[in-house]
Amino acid sequence: MTSSDSDALFKALLGSATRLSFDPRDPLVYEPGSNDSRLHGMTPEWSPLFGTRTWAGMSEDERIRLTRCEVAQFLGVGIWLEMGLQVALLRKNHSSDPARPDVKFLFNECADENLHSLMLVNAVDSIGSRFYPRDRILSVLGFLFRSFAWEEAAYGIVLAGEEIFDVMQRDWMASENVAEPIRRTSYIHVVEESRHMVFARRKIRDRLAGTSSLRRYFSSLVIAIGTHVIAKSLINRRVYEDLGLDWNAVKLDIDANEHHRMMFRKAAEPFIEFMNKEGLLNSSARWVYRKSNLL
Repeated sequence: MTSSDSDALFKALLGSATRLSFDPRDPLVYEPGSNDSRLHGMTPEWSPLFGTRTWAGMSEDERIRLTRCEVAQFLGVGIWLEMGLQVALLRKNHSSDPARPDVKFLFNECADENLHSLMLVNAVDSIGSRFYPRDRILSVLGFLFRSFAWEEAAYGIVLAGEEIFDVMQRDWMASENVAEPIRRTSYIHVVEESRHMVFARRKIRDRLAGTSSLRRYFSSLVIAIGTHVIAKSLINRRVYEDLGLDWNAVKLDIDANEHHRMMFRKAAEPFIEFMNKEGLLNSSARWVYRKSNLL
Protein backbone atom coordinates (compact mmCIF):
# COMPACT_ATOMS: atom_id res chain seq x y z
CA MET A 1 0.00 0.00 0.00
CA THR A 2 1.38 3.45 -0.98
CA SER A 3 1.48 6.61 1.14
CA SER A 4 -1.55 7.99 -0.73
CA ASP A 5 -3.40 4.71 -0.03
CA SER A 6 -2.64 5.09 3.68
CA ASP A 7 -3.83 8.72 3.62
CA ALA A 8 -7.08 7.60 1.97
CA LEU A 9 -7.56 5.01 4.73
CA PHE A 10 -6.99 7.58 7.50
CA LYS A 11 -9.51 9.96 5.84
CA ALA A 12 -12.02 7.10 5.62
CA LEU A 13 -11.55 6.36 9.33
CA LEU A 14 -12.24 10.01 10.16
CA GLY A 15 -15.38 9.83 8.03
CA SER A 16 -16.46 6.72 9.90
CA ALA A 17 -15.91 8.51 13.22
CA THR A 18 -18.16 11.34 12.02
CA ARG A 19 -20.96 8.95 11.07
CA LEU A 20 -20.76 6.47 13.94
CA SER A 21 -19.66 7.73 17.35
CA PHE A 22 -21.31 7.84 20.76
CA ASP A 23 -21.38 10.25 23.68
CA PRO A 24 -20.57 8.01 26.67
CA ARG A 25 -21.19 10.96 29.03
CA ASP A 26 -24.92 10.31 28.61
CA PRO A 27 -26.15 9.11 32.06
CA LEU A 28 -28.46 6.62 30.33
CA VAL A 29 -25.35 4.59 29.42
CA TYR A 30 -24.84 3.78 33.11
CA GLU A 31 -28.48 3.34 34.15
CA PRO A 32 -28.79 -0.08 35.83
CA GLY A 33 -31.31 -2.61 34.54
CA SER A 34 -34.23 -3.76 36.72
CA ASN A 35 -32.50 -7.10 37.43
CA ASP A 36 -28.90 -5.86 37.57
CA SER A 37 -28.32 -6.84 41.22
CA ARG A 38 -28.55 -10.49 40.12
CA LEU A 39 -26.21 -10.08 37.14
CA HIS A 40 -22.45 -10.54 36.76
CA GLY A 41 -19.83 -7.88 36.05
CA MET A 42 -18.67 -9.83 33.03
CA THR A 43 -19.46 -13.13 31.36
CA PRO A 44 -18.59 -15.67 34.12
CA GLU A 45 -16.57 -17.80 31.67
CA TRP A 46 -14.00 -14.95 31.48
CA SER A 47 -13.30 -15.13 35.23
CA PRO A 48 -9.82 -16.66 35.75
CA LEU A 49 -11.41 -18.76 38.52
CA PHE A 50 -14.30 -20.13 36.41
CA GLY A 51 -14.52 -23.92 36.71
CA THR A 52 -12.01 -24.22 39.57
CA ARG A 53 -12.46 -25.65 43.09
CA THR A 54 -12.67 -22.14 44.47
CA TRP A 55 -15.42 -21.28 41.98
CA ALA A 56 -17.34 -24.46 42.85
CA GLY A 57 -17.24 -23.57 46.53
CA MET A 58 -18.74 -20.11 46.05
CA SER A 59 -22.43 -19.16 46.18
CA GLU A 60 -23.96 -17.43 43.14
CA ASP A 61 -23.97 -14.10 45.04
CA GLU A 62 -20.25 -14.52 45.75
CA ARG A 63 -19.56 -15.30 42.08
CA ILE A 64 -21.46 -12.17 41.03
CA ARG A 65 -19.39 -10.07 43.43
CA LEU A 66 -16.22 -11.75 42.17
CA THR A 67 -16.88 -10.99 38.49
CA ARG A 68 -17.79 -7.38 39.35
CA CYS A 69 -14.42 -6.96 41.08
CA GLU A 70 -12.56 -8.75 38.27
CA VAL A 71 -14.13 -6.58 35.57
CA ALA A 72 -13.00 -3.50 37.50
CA GLN A 73 -9.46 -4.88 37.44
CA PHE A 74 -9.65 -5.70 33.70
CA LEU A 75 -11.06 -2.26 32.81
CA GLY A 76 -8.54 -0.54 35.09
CA VAL A 77 -5.77 -2.14 33.04
CA GLY A 78 -7.55 -0.91 29.89
CA ILE A 79 -7.57 2.68 31.18
CA TRP A 80 -3.91 2.42 32.19
CA LEU A 81 -3.04 1.21 28.71
CA GLU A 82 -5.10 3.86 26.89
CA MET A 83 -3.55 6.68 28.92
CA GLY A 84 -0.06 5.35 28.21
CA LEU A 85 -0.89 5.13 24.52
CA GLN A 86 -1.91 8.77 24.38
CA VAL A 87 1.29 9.97 26.07
CA ALA A 88 3.46 7.83 23.76
CA LEU A 89 1.72 8.87 20.55
CA LEU A 90 1.36 12.56 21.40
CA ARG A 91 5.03 12.69 22.35
CA LYS A 92 5.94 11.08 19.04
CA ASN A 93 3.75 13.44 16.99
CA HIS A 94 4.25 16.67 18.93
CA SER A 95 6.11 18.33 16.02
CA SER A 96 4.25 16.61 13.18
CA ASP A 97 2.15 18.46 10.60
CA PRO A 98 -1.28 18.65 12.30
CA ALA A 99 -3.02 18.65 8.91
CA ARG A 100 -1.63 15.23 7.96
CA PRO A 101 -4.49 12.67 7.64
CA ASP A 102 -2.91 10.25 10.12
CA VAL A 103 -2.30 13.02 12.69
CA LYS A 104 -5.87 14.26 12.29
CA PHE A 105 -7.15 10.75 13.03
CA LEU A 106 -4.75 10.58 15.98
CA PHE A 107 -6.48 13.65 17.43
CA ASN A 108 -9.81 11.85 17.01
CA GLU A 109 -8.38 8.69 18.59
CA CYS A 110 -7.08 10.57 21.64
CA ALA A 111 -10.50 12.22 22.08
CA ASP A 112 -12.13 8.78 21.91
CA GLU A 113 -9.63 7.27 24.34
CA ASN A 114 -10.25 9.99 26.92
CA LEU A 115 -14.00 9.49 26.70
CA HIS A 116 -13.52 5.72 26.89
CA SER A 117 -11.51 6.07 30.10
CA LEU A 118 -14.24 8.26 31.60
CA MET A 119 -16.86 5.78 30.37
CA LEU A 120 -15.12 2.79 31.95
CA VAL A 121 -14.68 4.61 35.26
CA ASN A 122 -18.41 5.43 35.33
CA ALA A 123 -19.34 1.85 34.38
CA VAL A 124 -17.31 0.37 37.24
CA ASP A 125 -18.79 2.91 39.65
CA SER A 126 -22.33 2.08 38.49
CA ILE A 127 -21.95 -1.62 39.36
CA GLY A 128 -20.69 -0.81 42.85
CA SER A 129 -17.10 -1.88 42.34
CA ARG A 130 -13.77 -0.06 42.55
CA PHE A 131 -10.30 -0.06 41.03
CA TYR A 132 -7.38 -1.79 42.75
CA PRO A 133 -3.80 -0.51 43.19
CA ARG A 134 -1.29 -1.93 40.72
CA ASP A 135 2.07 -3.41 41.65
CA ARG A 136 4.84 -0.79 41.67
CA ILE A 137 6.72 -2.61 38.90
CA LEU A 138 3.79 -1.98 36.54
CA SER A 139 4.02 1.75 37.16
CA VAL A 140 7.74 1.60 36.29
CA LEU A 141 7.05 -0.40 33.11
CA GLY A 142 4.27 2.03 32.19
CA PHE A 143 6.73 4.92 32.50
CA LEU A 144 9.23 3.14 30.23
CA PHE A 145 6.51 2.41 27.66
CA ARG A 146 5.11 5.92 27.41
CA SER A 147 8.60 7.50 27.47
CA PHE A 148 10.65 5.30 25.16
CA ALA A 149 8.44 3.04 23.00
CA TRP A 150 9.11 3.64 19.31
CA GLU A 151 6.32 3.71 16.76
CA GLU A 152 5.75 0.07 15.75
CA ALA A 153 6.45 -1.15 19.30
CA ALA A 154 3.97 1.35 20.82
CA TYR A 155 1.27 0.54 18.27
CA GLY A 156 1.94 -3.21 18.61
CA ILE A 157 1.62 -3.27 22.40
CA VAL A 158 -1.53 -1.16 22.32
CA LEU A 159 -2.98 -3.26 19.50
CA ALA A 160 -2.50 -6.35 21.69
CA GLY A 161 -4.57 -4.79 24.46
CA GLU A 162 -7.24 -3.56 22.05
CA GLU A 163 -7.56 -6.94 20.31
CA ILE A 164 -7.77 -8.89 23.57
CA PHE A 165 -10.38 -6.56 25.07
CA ASP A 166 -12.32 -6.57 21.79
CA VAL A 167 -12.84 -10.35 21.96
CA MET A 168 -13.80 -10.23 25.65
CA GLN A 169 -16.20 -7.31 25.28
CA ARG A 170 -17.97 -8.85 22.30
CA ASP A 171 -18.94 -11.64 24.73
CA TRP A 172 -19.85 -9.23 27.54
CA MET A 173 -22.12 -7.05 25.39
CA ALA A 174 -24.03 -10.12 24.14
CA SER A 175 -24.34 -11.92 27.49
CA GLU A 176 -27.76 -11.59 29.14
CA ASN A 177 -26.26 -12.44 32.54
CA VAL A 178 -24.04 -9.31 32.51
CA ALA A 179 -25.10 -6.00 34.14
CA GLU A 180 -26.54 -3.44 31.69
CA PRO A 181 -23.89 -0.68 32.16
CA ILE A 182 -21.13 -3.14 31.28
CA ARG A 183 -23.06 -4.40 28.24
CA ARG A 184 -23.72 -0.87 26.93
CA THR A 185 -20.18 0.40 27.46
CA SER A 186 -18.75 -2.78 25.91
CA TYR A 187 -20.82 -2.16 22.78
CA ILE A 188 -19.61 1.45 22.49
CA HIS A 189 -16.01 0.38 23.07
CA VAL A 190 -16.17 -2.41 20.48
CA VAL A 191 -17.63 -0.11 17.80
CA GLU A 192 -15.21 2.78 18.32
CA GLU A 193 -12.10 0.73 19.00
CA SER A 194 -12.54 -1.13 15.71
CA ARG A 195 -11.38 2.07 13.96
CA HIS A 196 -8.42 2.35 16.31
CA MET A 197 -7.34 -1.21 15.53
CA VAL A 198 -7.46 -0.55 11.78
CA PHE A 199 -5.37 2.61 12.40
CA ALA A 200 -2.80 0.75 14.53
CA ARG A 201 -2.46 -2.10 12.04
CA ARG A 202 -1.89 0.36 9.17
CA LYS A 203 0.71 2.32 11.16
CA ILE A 204 2.59 -0.89 12.03
CA ARG A 205 2.66 -1.98 8.37
CA ASP A 206 3.79 1.47 7.21
CA ARG A 207 6.55 1.68 9.82
CA LEU A 208 7.90 -1.81 9.16
CA ALA A 209 8.11 -1.37 5.38
CA GLY A 210 11.80 -1.60 4.48
CA THR A 211 13.10 -1.94 8.04
CA SER A 212 16.03 -4.23 8.83
CA SER A 213 15.51 -7.79 10.01
CA LEU A 214 17.31 -6.91 13.26
CA ARG A 215 14.90 -4.07 14.05
CA ARG A 216 11.92 -6.28 13.14
CA TYR A 217 13.22 -9.01 15.46
CA PHE A 218 13.79 -6.60 18.36
CA SER A 219 10.40 -4.92 17.87
CA SER A 220 8.71 -8.36 17.82
CA LEU A 221 10.30 -9.24 21.15
CA VAL A 222 9.43 -5.90 22.79
CA ILE A 223 5.81 -6.19 21.62
CA ALA A 224 5.64 -9.74 23.03
CA ILE A 225 7.05 -8.63 26.40
CA GLY A 226 4.63 -5.69 26.53
CA THR A 227 1.74 -8.04 25.76
CA HIS A 228 2.94 -10.40 28.50
CA VAL A 229 2.82 -7.54 31.01
CA ILE A 230 -0.74 -6.69 29.97
CA ALA A 231 -1.90 -10.31 30.26
CA LYS A 232 -0.34 -10.84 33.69
CA SER A 233 -1.60 -7.51 35.03
CA LEU A 234 -5.22 -8.61 34.50
CA ILE A 235 -4.87 -10.81 37.59
CA ASN A 236 -4.34 -8.80 40.78
CA ARG A 237 -4.06 -10.57 44.13
CA ARG A 238 -5.68 -7.56 45.84
CA VAL A 239 -8.98 -8.37 44.09
CA TYR A 240 -9.15 -11.81 45.69
CA GLU A 241 -7.82 -10.79 49.09
CA ASP A 242 -10.42 -8.00 49.18
CA LEU A 243 -13.09 -10.70 48.81
CA GLY A 244 -11.65 -12.71 51.71
CA LEU A 245 -10.17 -15.44 49.49
CA ASP A 246 -6.86 -17.16 50.20
CA TRP A 247 -4.51 -15.82 47.52
CA ASN A 248 -2.24 -18.88 47.61
CA ALA A 249 -5.20 -21.20 46.90
CA VAL A 250 -6.56 -18.83 44.25
CA LYS A 251 -3.19 -18.63 42.50
CA LEU A 252 -2.84 -22.42 42.45
CA ASP A 253 -6.35 -22.71 40.97
CA ILE A 254 -5.73 -20.06 38.28
CA ASP A 255 -2.33 -21.50 37.32
CA ALA A 256 -3.89 -24.97 36.88
CA ASN A 257 -7.04 -23.74 35.11
CA GLU A 258 -6.98 -24.98 31.52
CA HIS A 259 -10.29 -23.20 30.83
CA HIS A 260 -8.67 -19.88 31.77
CA ARG A 261 -5.73 -20.55 29.42
CA MET A 262 -8.13 -21.51 26.63
CA MET A 263 -10.07 -18.24 27.05
CA PHE A 264 -6.87 -16.17 26.95
CA ARG A 265 -5.75 -17.97 23.79
CA LYS A 266 -9.18 -17.26 22.28
CA ALA A 267 -8.84 -13.56 23.17
CA ALA A 268 -5.40 -13.34 21.59
CA GLU A 269 -6.16 -15.24 18.36
CA PRO A 270 -6.78 -12.19 16.08
CA PHE A 271 -3.70 -10.41 17.43
CA ILE A 272 -1.43 -13.46 17.10
CA GLU A 273 -2.71 -14.03 13.54
CA PHE A 274 -1.84 -10.43 12.63
CA MET A 275 1.63 -10.69 14.20
CA ASN A 276 2.30 -13.88 12.25
CA LYS A 277 1.10 -12.35 8.97
CA GLU A 278 3.36 -9.32 9.42
CA GLY A 279 6.44 -11.39 10.29
CA LEU A 280 6.41 -10.37 13.96
CA LEU A 281 6.13 -13.84 15.46
CA ASN A 282 9.69 -15.13 15.74
CA SER A 283 10.73 -17.99 18.04
CA SER A 284 11.57 -15.70 20.98
CA ALA A 285 8.22 -13.90 20.73
CA ARG A 286 6.41 -17.26 20.52
CA TRP A 287 8.14 -18.36 23.75
CA VAL A 288 6.95 -15.20 25.53
CA TYR A 289 3.37 -15.59 24.25
CA ARG A 290 3.30 -19.19 25.50
CA LYS A 291 4.44 -18.00 28.95
CA SER A 292 1.54 -15.52 28.83
CA ASN A 293 -0.98 -18.29 27.95
CA LEU A 294 -1.73 -16.38 24.75
CA LEU A 295 -0.38 -19.01 22.33
